[in-house]
Amino acid sequence: MQETERSGDASDEKLDAEAEVFHRILFGRAAPDEVRRQYAAALAAYPISDPLPIEKLIADGVDLEALEYALRKKSPANPLTERFRVLCYLVEARPEYFDCFVAEKRRFVPGVLTLAYHTVRSILKAIQGRFLARRHGLG
Repeated sequence: MQETERSGDASDEKLDAEAEVFHRILFGRAAPDEVRRQYAAALAAYPISDPLPIEKLIADGVDLEALEYALRKKSPANPLTERFRVLCYLVEARPEYFDCFVAEKRRFVPGVLTLAYHTVRSILKAIQGRFLARRHGLG
């Protein structure tokens, strides 16, 4: 019974670290402890099939945002996208993340500039993601 507990602890630690990495990618800051715990609990309760070597990709410093974008285009339900979605679902109702999901003020010029920036960024991420998917044999 102790081995099961130990493997559960190792799995929780892995998911905790994974939540931290994904949170920094998506929100540019460290994940609160509660969010990391909820992420680990969600994935433990509803495991996502994991044919992707996510730990290795993180260790290799792969741009997971670009890779996720490329994989999502081919398969919307791939494991990396599912993990990103779980994290977004967990934080979207938290008040401290409100400004990440909703723009309260109308700002035309900054809005157009932001849209243009993210359009170019998305194109570059798509190109980089396709390259990374091929390089790692994922697509």
